[in-house]
Amino acid sequence: MSPYVFVALSTIFAITGQLLLKRGMGSIGESTTSGAVMVKKMIISPWVIGGLVIYALGVVNWLLALSSFELSYVYPFASLGYIGIIIGSYFIFHERITLMRLMGIGVIIAGVLVISQS
Repeated sequence: MSPYVFVALSTIFAITGQLLLKRGMGSIGESTTSGAVMVKKMIISPWVIGGLVIYALGVVNWLLALSSFELSYVYPFASLGYIGIIIGSYFIFHERITLMRLMGIGVIIAGVLVISQS
């Protein structure tokens, strides 16, 4: 399997895991209760558990990517996760995408393109 697949899977799993964690914490609510109660709610939340499992799969793929590439080459690809989070947050949580965020997405894409050419 191409090592680029590991980079792509790592990014996809990281994005999905973060979105699931956000969904889980949104269903739990704000931290107005004691820390122990909040931790208990996190431990039993299927969204949080699923998010952690998916995120762990991302870590495994990240480690496989690191075994094939130099860290200074592959690490900028992790920033593509920021773009995925912004897009996912827009569609799932109906968050706004401001002009500044769009400009940031452009800068991230340009940076990854520059790094990928090295």
